[in-house]
Amino acid sequence: MSEAVFSLRVIASNKVFYDAHATYLKINTLDGSFGFMAHHAPVVVAVETGPMAIVKPDGTRIEVVVSGGILSCANNRITVLVDTCETADEIDVRRAEEAKERAEEQLRQKQSIGEYKMSQSSLARALSRLEFSKKHYI
Repeated sequence: MSEAVFSLRVIASNKVFYDAHATYLKINTLDGSFGFMAHHAPVVVAVETGPMAIVKPDGTRIEVVVSGGILSCANNRITVLVDTCETADEIDVRRAEEAKERAEEQLRQKQSIGEYKMSQSSLARALSRLEFSKKHYI
């Protein structure tokens, strides 16, 4: 390992996706896209639905799509806790299209503020999955 590395754990609600060293992590937060390298300053940020990229010490790159969560960085360790974490192969495009249509229909209906925000979140998750799967299959 010639490059500086950090310990990375990516945990989704249904699995531990990654638990090893990495040289770089790129992820979307509420404040924009962040890049993390070894010895990054301590930070806790909210993770936004969207793509995430991990560069392993051997130079290979892993790309996934994640949905909402939190990232904690301290002492050269990064922990990412997210609702979902999917590779392009794991995304069911038909199901994502159906979820998009359902969310768009719900947004057209009269809803409480809480229901509206849930519908917005569902739509963002579906659009992110569709965009990510198209990027990796075209």
